[in-house]
Amino acid sequence: MKKLLFSLCAFVQLLSGVGCEKVIEFTGEQTEPRLTLSSQAEVGEVLEAFVSASVFFLSETRNGLAFVEGLNPERGQVRCYVNGATTPHLLQYVPRENANSLRFRASDYAPVAGDHIRLEAEFPGFDPVWAETVVPLQPACEIVSAQSTSDGVEVTLALTDDASYDKYYFLQPVSQLWDPYEEQSFFWSVNFWSSDVLFRNMSGASALDAFEQDADNYFSDDLIKGKRHVFVITVPVSREESTLLWIHLAAVDESLYWYGKTYDQLTDSDWTTGFFSEGVTLYSNVHGGYGVFCAAASRWLEVEW
Repeated sequence: MKKLLFSLCAFVQLLSGVGCEKVIEFTGEQTEPRLTLSSQAEVGEVLEAFVSASVFFLSETRNGLAFVEGLNPERGQVRCYVNGATTPHLLQYVPRENANSLRFRASDYAPVAGDHIRLEAEFPGFDPVWAETVVPLQPACEIVSAQSTSDGVEVTLALTDDASYDKYYFLQPVSQLWDPYEEQSFFWSVNFWSSDVLFRNMSGASALDAFEQDADNYFSDDLIKGKRHVFVITVPVSREESTLLWIHLAAVDESLYWYGKTYDQLTDSDWTTGFFSEGVTLYSNVHGGYGVFCAAASRWLEVEW
C-alpha cells in the first residue's frame, strides 16, 4: 500500500508539475517546556542524573542543544533522599560540551539493594519535578550448562524467583568480539532467541521466533513466581568470532520494565512502518515533568563453552 501511495504521488507530480503535499495549520495549544529527569540507580554505582527540557514538537529549533536552552546549571539543583532521610545528597553538575542534557553526579552516595530513593530537580523558570524508586535485590541465577550448536551457543540458565513481591528482569548477552581488520577486540550486546514462556510479549505471542528479530529483553515473574525456573537461550556467536561471552541478568524495578517495553514498541514501529506507525508514548514516572527514574541490580555470568 505504501509503495502504491508513493507511485501515485510521483505520477501526480509528473502530470501537474507540482509537489504532492498539503499544508495543514496546527490550531492546538502550544505546550510550555517542562523539565525532563532521567536516572538509573544501579547497585554499587555512583548515582547520576540527566536533566533537560521538553521541546514543542512543531518548534523550528532542530538543534539538540534546544533541550538545554533556558536551563541554568549553576542555579538549578538536583538532590536525592534515601530511606526517608531529611538531609539530601546533592548531585554536582558535571560540564560537557555540546550535550543535549545536563549531567549531575553524586559525590557521596552509591545505591544499595533495598534503598528507597526520592530524586528531585528544581530549576528557575520550570516547575519542580520528582520521582521515586526502590532498588531491587540481585537476581538469584546461575548457568546450568552451555554448548556450541550450529546456531550459536545454547545456554541453559536457572533463575530462582522470590514470591514475596512482584519482580521484573532484564537479560542481555554481551560478547567480546574479534575484529580481524582492526586486529583488536570490542564488546558488543548480542541478540538472542528462545522459545521459553518467559519471553512472551503482552499479547501472548512469542517475541523471539527468530534471532533476526530484536530480543525482548524485559520479562516479569508472572509465570514463575516463587519457583526455580530453568530455561534455554541461544546466542548467535561462534568461537571464531567471540573470545568471551557473558550473560547480563538484572533485577529491575517496575518503572524500568515498563519503560523498556514501551521503548521496544517505539523502536520497532520506527523500523517497520516509519511515519505510518501508530504513536507510542514512552513510560514516565516523573511527577511534574517527563522522564524515568528507575533502578537495577545486575549479575554478570561468564559463559564457558
